[in-house]
Amino acid sequence: MDRVREIMESDLITVPPGTPVSELATLLDRAGITGAPVVDDEGVLLGIVTVRDVMRLAREATEVPEAARWGLGTLLSDEGVGSMDLPLEGEFFAYYVMPGGGFVDLRDRIRQLPESVFNGYQVADIMTSDPVTTPSSTRIRDLARLLVDRKIHRALVVDDGKLVGIVTSTDVLRAVAEG
Repeated sequence: MDRVREIMESDLITVPPGTPVSELATLLDRAGITGAPVVDDEGVLLGIVTVRDVMRLAREATEVPEAARWGLGTLLSDEGVGSMDLPLEGEFFAYYVMPGGGFVDLRDRIRQLPESVFNGYQVADIMTSDPVTTPSSTRIRDLARLLVDRKIHRALVVDDGKLVGIVTSTDVLRAVAEG
C-alpha cells in the first residue's frame, strides 16, 4: 500500500450545515465516529465538524457548571475547577488523557450534557470551514507528515473538487503495521 486511495474510507457519513448540534452529537455517538465532513445539498465540501467542536461549544455554554462540562467534579478539588484546560494533559481523537493516567471519552461527556446546551446552534456555527484535504493520489508517507505537522487526526480526500473519502491517523498506522 502506497497511496491514500488504498486506505481511505469512501463510505462517508456527512452532515449538512443546518444540522442542529444536538442531532450531530447523537449521530457521532451512534455511528461511533469522532467527526464528519460538512457538505451542501450538491455534496460540495464546506468543512468538518468533530466531537471537540461540540465540547468546545459546551465549554462556552454558561449554564453548564465548569466541572460538570467534563464530568470531572469527583476528580478535582474545588481549587482545581477554575480552568478546563488545566487538568487535561493531552488529547487523542475523542479522548482526553487525565493527570495520573486514565481517559475521558468526550462522547460519554456529551451524552451527559443537558440537550438545552445546544439549543439554537447548528453545525455551521461550530464547524471548521477550511479543513485539511488531500488528493487520493497522495503517498501515505506524505499524508503521515501532513497529519503530524498539522497536529490533526484526519484529512478529507478530495479529487477534482469532490469529496471522495476520509483518511485518519488510524488508517495510516494500520497501513504501516500491515506493511
